[in-house]
Amino acid sequence: MISIRTHNVLDYVIGAFLFLCPALFGFGGIDAARNTFVSLGVGLIAYSLLTRYPYSMVKWIPLQVHMGLDVALGVILLLAPTVLGYRELLSSGQNALHIVMGLGAIAFVIFTRPARAREVGVLGEEERPGYKKAA
Repeated sequence: MISIRTHNVLDYVIGAFLFLCPALFGFGGIDAARNTFVSLGVGLIAYSLLTRYPYSMVKWIPLQVHMGLDVALGVILLLAPTVLGYRELLSSGQNALHIVMGLGAIAFVIFTRPARAREVGVLGEEERPGYKKAA
């Protein structure tokens, strides 16, 4: 299982990797593919910076919402070549990258221990067990 702290750090690494994929894997000239990866990479970093995580700037997005966004990111990667009509422009390796990254994003959520959030102190005070609002 993946801890919340590890998930948090890997989100930034994976976001940067997604951003760089068009250049690394040679599909920067396919506008829709490039824009998909760059947008998802920037988006992943942005919503990670706003998640109730140990290493975020603003602890605004609940962890479960973040996990839902991760799953959506994976589904977008899996469907983008077909929905956006660029599958025939990809090499087999570039197509495999979409599949591996899409399934990887979904698996990343499945194998992350959400209960760990309470232990690392990323929940807001009002979400902590036993929290009583001062009168």
